Amino acid sequence: MKRHLLRDEVAAVIERREAARGIPTFLCKWWGDGTEEKYGQELQEVASRYPDDIFDAWVTMPGSVESTTDNPEYRFGFKENYSEAAVHSIGKDVELLDDWDDFEEFLASFPDPHEPGIFDHMEQNVSEVDGRYKLGGFWRVFHERFWTIRGMENLMIDYYEEMDNLKILGQRLVDFYKVIVDRYAELGFDGIFTSDDLGHQTGPMMSPQVFEELYLPLYKELISHIHSKGMHFWLHSCGDNSLLMDYLIEAGLDVFHPVQKGCMDRKETAEKFGGKITFLCGIDVQHLMPEGSPDDVRAEIGQMRETFGRPDGGMMFAAGNGIMPDTPLKNIEAMLEAVVSDREDV
Repeated sequence: MKRHLLRDEVAAVIERREAARGIPTFLCKWWGDGTEEKYGQELQEVASRYPDDIFDAWVTMPGSVESTTDNPEYRFGFKENYSEAAVHSIGKDVELLDDWDDFEEFLASFPDPHEPGIFDHMEQNVSEVDGRYKLGGFWRVFHERFWTIRGMENLMIDYYEEMDNLKILGQRLVDFYKVIVDRYAELGFDGIFTSDDLGHQTGPMMSPQVFEELYLPLYKELISHIHSKGMHFWLHSCGDNSLLMDYLIEAGLDVFHPVQKGCMDRKETAEKFGGKITFLCGIDVQHLMPEGSPDDVRAEIGQMRETFGRPDGGMMFAAGNGIMPDTPLKNIEAMLEAVVSDREDV
């Protein structure tokens, strides 16, 4: 088995101080819906043969319509009954705030980040990390949280008609996240991972001007707070983020995932932004992993090393998204082997 990297080695790569003795990996064992069920124990045995460089632990975030704790108020929804609410256009959950006239009521019932017990499940495990980098996580930071509250179509209109209300909502989210960050810092975590899916297939979900006015100040404030606690900020954002990269770098983003193949040009992205940010380079799970051969997988990972690798670090490996059940097990093992092929054995 290859050795796992230590906390200081991963931090040096993120901060682009030096390359480690092996490229760090995270989320290479991100199983999509149904993959674990399909392969069962065989998948577990394959995965166990390869190291995990990052210890990740996820806070219990508020629910949408229903609470995720014993406290029924720990949710973003504020209405007693959402049975008649419009379903999001992407078919996931419902619009929680369909009318800005209810905004004050929504804010009055906003979940409390001091909710008891939301870190209890990770506190004991933190002491058993074995020198690895510790990464705290939650999904949906700003754009994703806005559309889960308002609905995607409503949000697109809000950018032009309700910007002031979005800024108020964004600040409430920042204040919530700061409390979560503080708790992770108290537990000795090294970084915060979250998601925002700012891109679609050919560009950002909002104009660069909207991003600069609304999202850039929110990211700056949150990232500044994370940095003040001595932690890095990691962001997952699917799609084409090319027009937003300069803003994200300005905001202080440390790690960007996944540089989605087919949406962002890898070579151009590496040449333009390499040295300014660290890439958690996503291996293609849409075509390469399910449709290619093990040799194809190994070859593409080799090409990614050449494209993103730098003497000062700045590169890590991950799956681009969840590895789906149509992916052959031999391709999963080829990927897990290839990303650590430059490691020492233990």
